[in-house]
Amino acid sequence: MKYRFYLRLTIPDGNWIKVGDNHEILWDNRDLIKASSGWLIVNQEKIGTASDFVPTLHRGIIELKNSSEAYTEYELHHGLGTIKKVLSFYEKLLHDCQQYPYSELCGGIAG
Repeated sequence: MKYRFYLRLTIPDGNWIKVGDNHEILWDNRDLIKASSGWLIVNQEKIGTASDFVPTLHRGIIELKNSSEAYTEYELHHGLGTIKKVLSFYEKLLHDCQQYPYSELCGGIAG
């Protein structure tokens, strides 16, 4: 099962528009995300302001780039390439969060 993150902005009429890309990650990779960045992903639609997640995403990127050997157990459990996929997820989501800092980070199960 995959989980999809996206950013949205509320427009003056009360509706919202999606900005940036969709960012999908395997639901099972939540444990690596929690371990490397401290971000506990739960199934919720509204997660918070994009700018609030910039430090968390930075932390995850730095941790996986500098200490990837400390997370090899996740590769053994989830498969080879897991660290690389989570790192790519962090980098792409960080890019969008920096580009749209006032947007709202949302998530949901990808169908």
